[in-house]
Amino acid sequence: MWRVPLAGSAQRLNLGRVNPKWAFWVEVSVSKDGSIAFVGGEPDRPDELYYMPSADASPRRLTDFNAEIAALQLGRLETVQWRGPEGFSEDGILVYPPEYDPGPKLPLVLLIHGGPQAASTTSFSPLPQLLAAHGYLVFSPNYRGSDNLGNTYQHAIFNDAGDGPDRDVMSGLESIKAKGIVDETRIAVSGWSYGGYMTTWLIGHHTLWKTAIAGAAVTDLTDEYCLSDGNVQGRYGFPNDATPWTPDGEKLYRDQSPMTYLASAKTPTLIMCTTGDFRVPPTQSYKLYHVLKESGVPVSMVAYPVAGHFPGDPFRSRDVYRRWAEWLDKYLCK
Repeated sequence: MWRVPLAGSAQRLNLGRVNPKWAFWVEVSVSKDGSIAFVGGEPDRPDELYYMPSADASPRRLTDFNAEIAALQLGRLETVQWRGPEGFSEDGILVYPPEYDPGPKLPLVLLIHGGPQAASTTSFSPLPQLLAAHGYLVFSPNYRGSDNLGNTYQHAIFNDAGDGPDRDVMSGLESIKAKGIVDETRIAVSGWSYGGYMTTWLIGHHTLWKTAIAGAAVTDLTDEYCLSDGNVQGRYGFPNDATPWTPDGEKLYRDQSPMTYLASAKTPTLIMCTTGDFRVPPTQSYKLYHVLKESGVPVSMVAYPVAGHFPGDPFRSRDVYRRWAEWLDKYLCK
């Protein structure tokens, strides 16, 4: 969180280990006397309610709803930084298994955030901790388009939806492999939404993956232009506001669609989506399923019969995470 005075530069509030809860907005309330209440979490504690009597004060936790989870031995989080392509200073989050033993090399799961205007941070996140508890290193890179590394880095994804983030993710992966802790024969790639886009892009361009999980994956940018709730605003990601129907637009949309490259994919893949997704229509997941199935690639698909971009009820949310972990165990524990 930041404070912006009427005159002068913006000032970042010192929240210590606390990160405001973020879901494309921050859940915060500021009173007339300047006190602040917000929902936030810490690396080893899920969201609670915090209070600051002023913008200069340290946050004080008021609730203890997630004491049971905070009492568990969780995976240690580490911020990883590396020099990426085009000279960008890039970062990501690495989660180690609880009771990590630095001796044996471990399988690694790439868990790529959606957005792309989002970021993986040191906040508590249930899925990375779940996968770490299964014995995996979990790496979440902040590729170009992420919103935590400045405007230039965020805007670098313009007209470069796949190749640029690909280079960022792969350079981040190399930085983790350089630590000498990764079993390079057991690396998985996974993500939801734009993370699903990157998953399908990466299995179409690289062969090192042992397995993949693609949730609500954008696979065809023309379908996204025509059928998503964002629909025609997708043209602002291309030069001259190109559409799939302009003279150069068709090639631009095709070149930056993962579907263009999936005929050569060989990675066993779990696909998940909802049937009522307004953000990424389920037709994109069905396309992904058919191209992999008809290419002889081991593939499974689960379509939850609910609305929304992700199953929001506790029962189906748990089922997504359970299937995610079980699919990885099936391929990475061999």
